[in-house]
Amino acid sequence: MVHISEPTKVMLLGDYHYKQYKEHKTFSYRGGMIEGSSHDFEIPNDGLWHVVIEKGSYYNPRPITASVEILEKK
Repeated sequence: MVHISEPTKVMLLGDYHYKQYKEHKTFSYRGGMIEGSSHDFEIPNDGLWHVVIEKGSYYNPRPITASVEILEKK
């Protein structure tokens, strides 16, 4: 579960797509603009996953507070 202080773009990326994101290349993700204060993501398969919480842009950063809570399925 991802908790955010205000609406922003939140993305769940697999390791390959995270590397693409960091290199400013085309990538795929789950998520998008989150309007509420929290959002649940379901990890689709085993592997390394990254949560990216965009806090505005380099030239216009926004003071967003965020946290990630990992919940195991029962």
